[in-house]
Amino acid sequence: MVLHPAAMLTLWAGVAVFVQALPPVGVWVAALGLVALAAAIDATRTAKLVRRIRVLLVVIVLMFGFATPGTAMLPVWTAASPTWDGLALGATHAARLLAMVSLVSILLARMPVARLVLALHVLAAALRPLGVSPDRVAVRLSLVLAELDGPKLQWRSWLETVEAPGSARALTLDVMPMRWQDRSAMAAVILAGVGVFWWRM
Repeated sequence: MVLHPAAMLTLWAGVAVFVQALPPVGVWVAALGLVALAAAIDATRTAKLVRRIRVLLVVIVLMFGFATPGTAMLPVWTAASPTWDGLALGATHAARLLAMVSLVSILLARMPVARLVLALHVLAAALRPLGVSPDRVAVRLSLVLAELDGPKLQWRSWLETVEAPGSARALTLDVMPMRWQDRSAMAAVILAGVGVFWWRM
């Protein structure tokens, strides 16, 4: 890996924030491009993640479609009709979510779980003065990632798993030194984010 996992995760976060800040047309182009890229890298994982949010995508589009004022899609039943403006707005938000899920799929495919947990552990260490425990963050992230890549449990099986006594397991992280290029990449992402925020203000 060219950069430290923490630097790679920072770059990933910068791309994610940049995509969310794009105008509607840019969001759709980015979402379609990221879905295609994620499918090319790992089609199985991408399909699994998209399938898990399919209901949420539909709900987002319908919620904005019926709650946003604008031109009625069905002029005859105006009171019970979604609006074109709302559907367009909902589709844009759904595209943002789809782009994020695609980025997550790419991240999980290109960065081993151990490196990803190490990256978050290093980044969370900066929040230690605020009472954040990097060790707890690392353990919880490892559990979430295990759930993402694991089989989907039915609610009865999930309850049985939660109530069953678990065996103690140790989480081991390989320490990697932060180099000047890693810190430079992280600083560049932070400065770019501040610049974009200042420009949008």
